[in-house]
Parts: sequence; structure tokens; C-alpha cells
Amino acid sequence: MSTKKITGFLIVLQVGVLIEGFGFRGLHYDGIEEPEWTGVRNADDRWVEQPIDHFNNRDNRTWLMRYFEESKFFNGSGPILIMLGGEWEINQGFLHAGLMYDIAEQHSALMFYTEHRYYGRSRPTEDMSTDNLQYLSVDQALEDVAHFINIKKKEKDLPDAKVIVFGGSYAGNMAAWIRIKYPHLIQGAVSSSAPVRAKTDFYEYYEIITQSIEKYNASCIESIKEAIDKTEQLLKYPEGFTKLKATFNLCDELSINSTKDIAFFMSNVTELFASKVQYNRVVNGTSSIDNICKTMGNSSISDPVERLAKLIGSGSDCQKYNYSEYIEKLQSPDWGNSTMMRQWIYQTCTEFGYFQTTDSAKSVFGKICDLDFYADMCTDIYGPYFKRNLVERGVNRTNIVYGSDVPDVTNVIFVNGNVDPWHSLGVLEDLNDASPAFLIDGSSHCQDLNPDNMDADPEDLLETRSKIKTIVSSWLNSTNYSSNCRSL
Repeated sequence: MSTKKITGFLIVLQVGVLIEGFGFRGLHYDGIEEPEWTGVRNADDRWVEQPIDHFNNRDNRTWLMRYFEESKFFNGSGPILIMLGGEWEINQGFLHAGLMYDIAEQHSALMFYTEHRYYGRSRPTEDMSTDNLQYLSVDQALEDVAHFINIKKKEKDLPDAKVIVFGGSYAGNMAAWIRIKYPHLIQGAVSSSAPVRAKTDFYEYYEIITQSIEKYNASCIESIKEAIDKTEQLLKYPEGFTKLKATFNLCDELSINSTKDIAFFMSNVTELFASKVQYNRVVNGTSSIDNICKTMGNSSISDPVERLAKLIGSGSDCQKYNYSEYIEKLQSPDWGNSTMMRQWIYQTCTEFGYFQTTDSAKSVFGKICDLDFYADMCTDIYGPYFKRNLVERGVNRTNIVYGSDVPDVTNVIFVNGNVDPWHSLGVLEDLNDASPAFLIDGSSHCQDLNPDNMDADPEDLLETRSKIKTIVSSWLNSTNYSSNCRSL
């Protein structure tokens, strides 16, 4: 297992570090591996002053936004490349390897990695009370980046430097949207695995999880369906609850009277499949989906529910699936208690929806995790004002303001993988000659942002990365932006 050691401002990262980035998974935080790199790097946190509210001139409060800078390739006059942080704490992997890094080396660029307000160490307010979370929005976050670019261009005396932004997942949305809002500051964007169409009931998510597993192994998806169906049947009877407590090594027996405990339990079960498919990591030639099917197809375990429990990993420590305890943790406004889920769920409740329901006929993951379960969670965490109609208004506004999956934008590359369940909310066809879309066969969430892995990457992924580099190079070599990319 790789390690991360922090001594003062010195970080040593070894190959294979799991970085908490690109979350976008249900009710629990998860991440992908940022590009692998080795050695000792100066890991100074850098900070830039930002207004708490960019849209209220009468509010003069400010805070410090965290970012990283890498100038190893910069020749003093090259472009600026920015990796946008999303709902995670930024780390330095993308400044040392990957798609942006390769482009920076080719074009002698200055690289930055910006941290999104309210995530990681970028904390605009003294706590995360519901009132203070009003300043957590994509509108404010995009303004932070625009403000950052203006400051850095003046600070570095680079008024005419071209700027290309990169982002994956929610930050992929940001990459596309900042190009829409600030074309005079952003000359191009790479938008990876970006669900730019906000949607309250995102039932397609588990439909694609089903399709992706079935594509790998048709008998595997039948085994999963059988296990989920039998688990849901057991949840209808008291003796079934007793069996599930033993099989899944639960700390407490689920309450037959608590529909939210039952839904919370099933959401944890289904999220395991979501995580494995969404990222589908390949280790020693074996993918995450392969490992799922190996366990679920294990004929030496006759009971499919026991196979399911084994997959989830019920070990010596009992498992807690208590909805009230989970909600209580998310209600805490203290930064010290933050798992970053209080912030992200707030954004889903006010801007995006993205509720990954399971009650589609095209999904094998049961009927229990429905829209009511997720919509009620908004109210349970943040208060009675946060009802489903608020979610729907926020989703509608986001799509109106940013154009859903048909934005009127140029110089944005939209990249998705057909294994990734988020691709159904993305841009899958070319918008115009200057905004192409790539749907990579066999690729999953944000894999195009990583460096080439000749042993594991699908051929289509390798070819798409090459095409992205060619397109970005054409932007950087063009003279079309020489007169309109100045800072203000």
C-alpha cells in the first residue's frame, strides 16, 4: 500500500496513492487515483484572497483560497494551464503527471491547481452552518477562478497569456461553464466526465451500472440481480432482518419500522457496485468489474446474499447502517467534523439533484432507494426549507443558466467514457467544429486526465488523449486570441 507522509511542508508520495478526488458517488465520499509520481516535492500551500460573496458589493468580507503552483516547464512567456478542483481536497498529482502535465511540458506552460471553496482547506466562513452555506455555489466558485486568473496574470506580468482549464466530474462542469461565462479569460477547456445536465431523479445512473457489468459478463448481472432481490425480500420480514444482521455482520439489527434505515442499508450495498464500475480500476490486468463478477459468480458460496456480503467485506468489525447517526454527522457545521459530504449534498440539494435512485425497470438494484429517500435527506440535514421543490427549482435554474447538455460554447472538449454512469448527463455529440465530444469505448470516470498506461488503457482512450493534446495545441498555437485574453 502506498503512503503519504507530511513533515512541515514536505510531502513524499509514492506510486499508487489514492487521492480523495472526483467524488460523485452516492452518500459516501470516494475518489480516483490522481496521476502516480514519486519523489520529494516542495508542497507549499499557496493562498489568494477572495471575496466571500462576489455578487454583493456591500459585503467586503474576504477569505483565503488554497492553490498549488508548478513552474518547472515555464519559460516566462508560455500559457497558463489550470486544473480546477471540485468537491475534494486538492493534492499535487496532476502537477506531476497526466494530460495537463504533458501539455504543459510541450508548451512551456505555467500550471496551477485551484481548490474549490468550502472543500479541503479553502474555508470561507467560520463554520458550515446552513446560513453560511449560502455562499457555496458553482456561481461563486466560477467567479473565484476568474478572480484568480486576473490576479495571477497581473502578478506574473502575463497580460496576454492564454489560459486553458481542465476539470473532471463536477469540476468538468466548471471547466465548460467558465468558458461560457468568461471567454475573454479562458481560451479553451477540457471537460472530462462532466454531467452538465442537472437532473433531480438520476435513475439512469444505475441503469448504466447494470449495462456496464452486463457488457463484461451477462451471467454476473443475473447473480447480482438475484442477490439484490433476495436481500429486499428478507427486508420484508422480522426473521429476514435477523438473517441480514448475521450475514452482513451488522452492529444493530435493522428496524422493520424504519424505511430510512432500510433505504440507507440498501444504498450502501448498491454504492459498492457504483464505485467499482464508475472508476473501474485495472490492477495487474484485472479490472474492478472483473473482481465483482469473480465474487458474485463464486459457486462455492451457494447463497447469493452471502456472496453479496462477502463482496461488501463484512469482517471482524461490525457494520453500522444507522440513518439517524449518519444524518447527525452531516448536520454538524464544524469544519473538524467535515467529510466533505455536508458540502456536496448541499450542492446537490440546491443546484444539481443527481440523486441516484434505483427504482428503474432497467436496473437490477432493487426498488428501495427512491427519490423520496434522497429528497427527504435534504430536509433532514439542512432544515424544513430544503424540500423537493427547492431541489427542482435549483436544477431548473442550473440548466437554464448553463445550457444543460446543449450549451452554446466553443473551444471546449467534452470527454466521457461509456462505462462511466455519469456520461448519460454529458455532451456526447459534437456541439460545433470547435467543441468536439469524445465517448471513449471501455473507459470510465475521468480516466482521460491521467497519463497513458500502455498496459491497461483501452486503445480508444490512448487515441483520445492524443487527439485532445492536438486540439489544445491548436488553441495555444493560434493567434486568434492575441487581442482579447488580457487581464482586466
